[in-house]
Amino acid sequence: TTQQAGEGGGEKKTMSTPFTLEFPLSTAPAWKDIEPVPQDDGPEPLVPISYSPHFVEVMDYFRAILRKKEYSERALALTEEVIQVNPANYTGWLFRRECLMMLKSDLKKELAFISKVAKQSSKNYQLWHHRRVIVNEIGECGEELDATAKALLEDPKNYHVWAHRQWVLQKFNLFKGELKYVESLLRVDIRNNSAWNQRFFVVKNTSGFNKEIQNREVEFTFKSLEKAPNNLSPWNYLRGLMAQNGFNVDAVKRLAAAILKKDPKCTECLSFLIDVALKFPTVPSLQTAAKMCTDLKTNLSQIREKYWEYQEHKVKSKLQELRTSN
Repeated sequence: TTQQAGEGGGEKKTMSTPFTLEFPLSTAPAWKDIEPVPQDDGPEPLVPISYSPHFVEVMDYFRAILRKKEYSERALALTEEVIQVNPANYTGWLFRRECLMMLKSDLKKELAFISKVAKQSSKNYQLWHHRRVIVNEIGECGEELDATAKALLEDPKNYHVWAHRQWVLQKFNLFKGELKYVESLLRVDIRNNSAWNQRFFVVKNTSGFNKEIQNREVEFTFKSLEKAPNNLSPWNYLRGLMAQNGFNVDAVKRLAAAILKKDPKCTECLSFLIDVALKFPTVPSLQTAAKMCTDLKTNLSQIREKYWEYQEHKVKSKLQELRTSN
């Protein structure tokens, strides 16, 4: 947004729309027909917020435009300033979309505006929802994967960006190459839980978890664990695999045992094996799991003592159940 001095010492802002806003709006000729609508905080507001004069004016004029239901170039320009002063203003984004549709604006140019706002406010649900609606209206993916990849370079665990990327993948069937992209992120940060989640999402929505794919995923996961055995993310990935039909529990237990052999104090491995014992209960595995719970709560992970007591209770209850049934 470029700025220059307006008549009478005011300020003009060239927006992403053809309309130029001149501040203060109260002295701008283009807004002389608008009666601003002040914010109603009631007769005795308990803790009134000290808004800046510019914020107050922008919002007062925006409320007036909303009341008129005016879909015009000046209204569209005003929504840009509304979003600049508060990027999380849901009503600002919604009314902007309505203006764009009513004016039949160039929606591809709107993507550039969204990207500009995202540089300052990327963790913003309203922004990414707006982008989704605009892309859906355009009807083609364009550069959405590149846009999300750039955003994830700045913040690899931004939930809103990942949610948008997943929508794009599903909407336009762009899964080809996504596993390679995820693996590139994991090479940079093997603890990137968002990338692990994305890997599960991609497999689930493409090949599914048949026996061959499960074996591949187990192998990939344990290679990762060789580098960082106490990394919670791949252990959680294995828990996701464990919920699939045909999970090779014996093979996974052998691989986990190999981790423990190298690092007997690996708390995440012990925690995983306790969950395996509960999911696929046998008397020997539950007996071992009970000992693991004791070791974790008294020695290896005392800070989570209450949790291990909870797990121990489940293990002993399951063990009693098995013994009773036999």
